[in-house]
Amino acid sequence: MENKKKETGRRAKAVGVGLWLFLLLFLTLSLIWAAVHFGRIGMDEILFTLNMPLEGSGSGFVQAFLLQALLPAVLLAAAALGAAFAYRRKNPRRAEKKSRKRLVLLAAVWTVLLLAAAEVEFSFLGFFKNQLNRSTFIEEEYVDPGSVQLEFPAKKRNLVWIMMESGESSNQDKANGGLFDVNYTPELTQIAKDNVSFSQSQLLEGAAVAPACGWTVAGMVAQFSGLPLKLYKYEGGMGADNSMGKYEQFLPGVTALGDILEDEGYKNYYMLGSAAKFGGQDTLMRQHGNYTIWDHTAARREKFIPNDYFVWWGMEDKKLFDYAKEKLTEISKNPEPFNFYCITIDTHNGGGYVCPLCRNEHPEQYGNVWSCSSRQVNEFVEWLKEQPFYENTTVIITGDHCSMESGFYAGYPSDKHHGGTVRKVYNAILNPAKQPDAKAEKDRRFTTLDFFPTALSALGVEIQGERLGLGTNLFSGSPTLSEEYGYEKLFDELDRKSDFYNEQFLYAQKEQ
Repeated sequence: MENKKKETGRRAKAVGVGLWLFLLLFLTLSLIWAAVHFGRIGMDEILFTLNMPLEGSGSGFVQAFLLQALLPAVLLAAAALGAAFAYRRKNPRRAEKKSRKRLVLLAAVWTVLLLAAAEVEFSFLGFFKNQLNRSTFIEEEYVDPGSVQLEFPAKKRNLVWIMMESGESSNQDKANGGLFDVNYTPELTQIAKDNVSFSQSQLLEGAAVAPACGWTVAGMVAQFSGLPLKLYKYEGGMGADNSMGKYEQFLPGVTALGDILEDEGYKNYYMLGSAAKFGGQDTLMRQHGNYTIWDHTAARREKFIPNDYFVWWGMEDKKLFDYAKEKLTEISKNPEPFNFYCITIDTHNGGGYVCPLCRNEHPEQYGNVWSCSSRQVNEFVEWLKEQPFYENTTVIITGDHCSMESGFYAGYPSDKHHGGTVRKVYNAILNPAKQPDAKAEKDRRFTTLDFFPTALSALGVEIQGERLGLGTNLFSGSPTLSEEYGYEKLFDELDRKSDFYNEQFLYAQKEQ
């Protein structure tokens, strides 16, 4: 009986060791997988993604994670456990004496190395430190759009906003402000040269990316509301708050671009090639401007694509732009002004999507995809210029954030934790209602937060004080927060916990 109890205890310990080994292997392989596929992303994005439904994500990413992280962890843990059992049977006494010390030492060393790697790649410890270090910066600098006068022109202009997935000015050649010897996006370069394009220099260097603005939904929030996307609440413990995981309300206390335009009689439309449920985009857009949403699901429902059609994240950009042309032709005939916003997907990290329009002109697949995207955006812009509604329409082209295709930009970090603001987000404004003030377009310091008031100004809106949210109207030449405080100070403050942000934006009760 005693022997049976001992044997049962040994087996329980063995199972515990196996689970422990699997967990360490799984976390290690997951960290490696994330670093390879997404580069040095921040904890803001990691925790946001963990709180989000995966519906609508590219199937290739889920499969890659299962094959490259989860499955190897299971197999390696099983193999190690099997080897340990075999060794124990051959050397029972020797194994008993030495195994405990070896396991404790291995656990300690492995844990330390794992934490160190997490800090290097994702600023793991810095993130949690910032949540204990409160800041009043947002409270002091935020300008509520409801508290300032916004004067629209008598004849309101339409807005077409093309947001490019991972769209960087960095994709250009060095002569134009990019990072490379070759220009992967010559058409986008020419569009920027021929129109308004705000820059950090006399070349074409776009917007820096502030903390909690560096993934698609956060990029949308930044550019539509002048705020970062901070979804964490730390009261009585540490951890990501999951109240928005259900997405009953998305930043209920925020006044965004769609809210303002809806109040001014605009009809808002949002088009994307993936599923709008991913990242809570559908909730964000419906609750902040009552956008009509045309996504991959809508395209199938309307028979624009076959019911079983699915490539990459849903449908590729070629079909997206064809769908956009069809819908713009329809809505432009309506009497009210329209705000049509669409976001591309082919240039998502993971190598991008090689569509039939792509050419084999560069050694890198991602470079070929970007060159193809540049041509497609240019073709769509040329189509817009030929439409009868274009005369009274402003077109804005921006990236949502810097790319996470880490290998393509090796040596060129994108965020403040790993090198500052070397890489920039593309921007161009076509057919604006006004031109920038003298010296307002070049040699600026600005982030994607500044696109919020700048977009309204491009529509001819006069903004009292030239500030909205944490953004500054770049047309005015007024100093941005980046220019007033410097990037380091601004980014440090935005990294820290803000009680004001939680109370006023995240957990506010939205008026019905």
